[in-house]
Amino acid sequence: MAIEALKDAPQEVTRTQFERQRLRSKGALYLFRRYTPFWWRRAIYTPFLMALDGMDFVLGRQKELVPPRYLDFAGHNRFLEAGQEYVEYLRDLCGLQPQDRVLDIGCGIGRVGVALTKYLTTGSYEGMDVVPSGIRWAQQHVTPKYPRFHFQVADIYNKMYNPSGRFKSAEYTFPFSDGEFDVVFLISVFTHLLPDDFEHYVAEISRVLRPGGKCLFSAFLLDDEARRGMAAGKSAFDFKYKLSGCWTSDPATPETAVAFEESTIAPMLKRHSLIADPTRFGAWSGRSDYFSYGDIVTSTKASSVKG
Repeated sequence: MAIEALKDAPQEVTRTQFERQRLRSKGALYLFRRYTPFWWRRAIYTPFLMALDGMDFVLGRQKELVPPRYLDFAGHNRFLEAGQEYVEYLRDLCGLQPQDRVLDIGCGIGRVGVALTKYLTTGSYEGMDVVPSGIRWAQQHVTPKYPRFHFQVADIYNKMYNPSGRFKSAEYTFPFSDGEFDVVFLISVFTHLLPDDFEHYVAEISRVLRPGGKCLFSAFLLDDEARRGMAAGKSAFDFKYKLSGCWTSDPATPETAVAFEESTIAPMLKRHSLIADPTRFGAWSGRSDYFSYGDIVTSTKASSVKG
């Protein structure tokens, strides 16, 4: 699929994600999500989700390598379509080739990894995430069928998803060698990291990328149009609380959703030998002309570093 077709065609995944987040950001549902612990909400939702999974089993609607709803902490809706969307981005924006070695940071329960099993015919894939349950599912269901696809828990402390993690995000060293990967990508990771963690991850991404390798990530980035969308009530988030180096929609738990000034991204990437392409802005801010749901940033690892 050509990149212009991706940009101009109706994107059901993007619209669904936008509307769901708009609903979560307002009224009683917003208050419920903000003032109840995550695991309480999961305890309420899980029996319902398990019942739906049971119906799928009885009716023969289960699909291969699609996780059950009750395990999919990132949202079961349109699992296969959402994964394929990013395969197209990686192919068209990063030049992903079937023989490439790929790193998926924040792989979740394997949404993009599963989609890549049909594309990386001779390449290999490493996925890591802080949520042990998602990694276990992928290890048990994806790796046995596709031995070149590996998943591991990133031993990073996260109050919600990995409270036993040993390391802070800003201290974590990716367990891979220098220059090991052709493509590194992160979906909905930098939307939950504060500035020091963000820059540390960028430094590690640069380290593990080969010269000429590509990085793709999604983020929430603020420019004049994004601010106009928020002021008009059109956006999925309202980043009105300023912190040091970023903005958040929830001062009580800033990592719930974090936004950065768009103008700061390219200089920060350049500090770590990554040359940014122009930002492809997303629908989250209420734009009528958008590329995906979040803002998409791609960059290239410099072939040499000038002293």
